[in-house]
Amino acid sequence: MHDEKKIASGHSASPDVSILTDWMLGSVRTALLDLALELELPDILHKTGTLEGIAAHLGNPHAGNLAHVLDAMAALGLTSKKNGVYANSALAEMYLRKETNTYLGHLMRRLQAMQHRNLSKMKELLYSGPQPVKEDDRIDGKDLWKKSSRDMIAYQQGEVSRRLADMAVSLPEFRHFRHILDLGCGPGIICLSIMGRNAALRGAFCDLPPVLELTRKEVEAAGMEERAEFYPGDYNLIDFGCGYDCIWAGQSLYFVKDLPAFMKKLLDALNPGGVFVSLHEGLNRERTAPEKVVISRLSLALEGQDVSFEEGRIARLALEAGFASLERRTINMLFGENEVAILRKSGILTEGTV
Repeated sequence: MHDEKKIASGHSASPDVSILTDWMLGSVRTALLDLALELELPDILHKTGTLEGIAAHLGNPHAGNLAHVLDAMAALGLTSKKNGVYANSALAEMYLRKETNTYLGHLMRRLQAMQHRNLSKMKELLYSGPQPVKEDDRIDGKDLWKKSSRDMIAYQQGEVSRRLADMAVSLPEFRHFRHILDLGCGPGIICLSIMGRNAALRGAFCDLPPVLELTRKEVEAAGMEERAEFYPGDYNLIDFGCGYDCIWAGQSLYFVKDLPAFMKKLLDALNPGGVFVSLHEGLNRERTAPEKVVISRLSLALEGQDVSFEEGRIARLALEAGFASLERRTINMLFGENEVAILRKSGILTEGTV
């Protein structure tokens, strides 16, 4: 009887073998998403949900196979189906219709190209080690960042800009903010959203010159030219000003050459009582989690472009550089949970500080 109980206990602790098939289905999910984007199915489903109507828009494909594809999309969560009529899911309606300003199809394809380009060479890279990376594939390349920033506009115009602006507003110092630096600003939409919550707030946008071309257009579209200033160049080398009440770095510190010295540079650029907000992934469990971050960056890591931060590293270096206090938060981003480190400089930030 004792042995039977031990065996039963052992069975209850067995790993879930179904996870193996879940991993295998990843390629099927990707293929379905690719097909939906290629055929612009979310745009079609916005207009019609019947098989006949969808088929007419597609040039009359095989009726049975069209139903199989649409049913699989429903199983995946891209569509819904009721009484034989299909409709976009909320996700597809907001992010996968080319007609919307939050369309993420271009971003998905760019990320897929980056994350998948070495999958067929994993064994080769395992034995050979990283090989020279083509200039167009280097993640520190100016042209790549311009293209990536263009694709990020749609993502930032969606829910993420509102959530990040909400977080900025929740800071007790926010009502005193008069000057904010967005370091590695990309298209600048996050900072513009934050500025939209405080009419007295001026924004400084710092990024590579090709990227700032896009930023200027977004600033002009928002009608905030008189409240904006621009610092084009490599943030390791240029003077990006001082007298800031807040410095915002959202997934942009990957290319800092000397992090301890750079933290001191940020500290010096802040007014007394100023706030430095760092939003980056934080690898933990000995760099094996979060899963989405580790898996999504495997291809880059294999070719020698591993830039992921370990959990707490930025905060620790900032405190060592002289920041007075640390507040930790988390926020969900495109590839899962990100670590938010809110670091404060000693002193009191008062309204009207310049």
